[in-house]
Amino acid sequence: MHLFNLLTFFFSIITVRAQTYGAGQCSGVCSNVHDPIVIKRSDGTWFRFATTGEIMIATAPALIGPWTEQGSALPSGSSINLPGNNVLWAPDVHCVGNTYYLYYAVSELGSQNSAIGVASSPSMDSGTWTDHGSLGLMQNSAYNLIDPNLLVVDFGASFLLSFGSFWGDIYQIQLSDPLTIAPGATPYQIDFNSTGISAVEGSFQFWFPTNGVIYYYLFTSSGACCNTPPNLAAPGDEYKIMVCRSEQPNGGFVDKLGNSCLTGNGGTLLLGSHDNVYAPGGQGVLYDSEVGFVLYYHYVNPTIGYDSQDFQFGFSTFTFDKDGWPAISG
Repeated sequence: MHLFNLLTFFFSIITVRAQTYGAGQCSGVCSNVHDPIVIKRSDGTWFRFATTGEIMIATAPALIGPWTEQGSALPSGSSINLPGNNVLWAPDVHCVGNTYYLYYAVSELGSQNSAIGVASSPSMDSGTWTDHGSLGLMQNSAYNLIDPNLLVVDFGASFLLSFGSFWGDIYQIQLSDPLTIAPGATPYQIDFNSTGISAVEGSFQFWFPTNGVIYYYLFTSSGACCNTPPNLAAPGDEYKIMVCRSEQPNGGFVDKLGNSCLTGNGGTLLLGSHDNVYAPGGQGVLYDSEVGFVLYYHYVNPTIGYDSQDFQFGFSTFTFDKDGWPAISG
């Protein structure tokens, strides 16, 4: 979560009257959206980045739209010399100081020959992004270098990047700044599920205080993504959004029952298939003073289709229960 948004929340928590949103309320360009990341610029413009189209940028006057495509963030692909460098995956965008940073993955389906890259922009507009190439993370058989997500800790004093998909699931590494791995830092595992079909990917972290305690929340996508009939996963094994939390940003994550999300196959279901929402995942979280906390994601609407171009952009508002666990409200 972006720091200025969270601070805004602290000062407006008593007076905010959040709207309630749910999947299916998107207008404009809402299809062919994979692994969305959403951020609101200070002028009120909403930006959405997605895996398709060399990180396709769309903008809207409101979260619900209408969304209009503006072009690619990196229309020439990445300077990383790996297969897949012209089909970039899983964007993650954050504002640090006066600069926007875009993290992305270069890979191919089922491959560990992957890398995480980073680009920067003063405005997020199409045509303003400078590609800095690889962040410098080394490949390893224990993990896959895709699905990056930046967490800003201690008011910008520290940066943690989580990543991973299948193999060893979710890893994390410390950065000294948004473009640089901290000296001597090596990746460490923070989330793992050993049950096969429930492998974990697409991590997204943010922090929020509850009952005087700052908790660090870890959202992940778990299950089988992107299957089409007649090869759908068994009911319950399809993609879904899970959550764990810890009092530390770099480990110790547990689910609502206290099960370890690293060694005990823990994870609390936040959003699964329901109604015309099938296999939600690729999620992120944002806070806005007008809409409150929002979980956004891609999903399949079976009445539209299961193919890649049919993936829909969805969002659901959520609140926190008395114990500080997120619960969908829209």
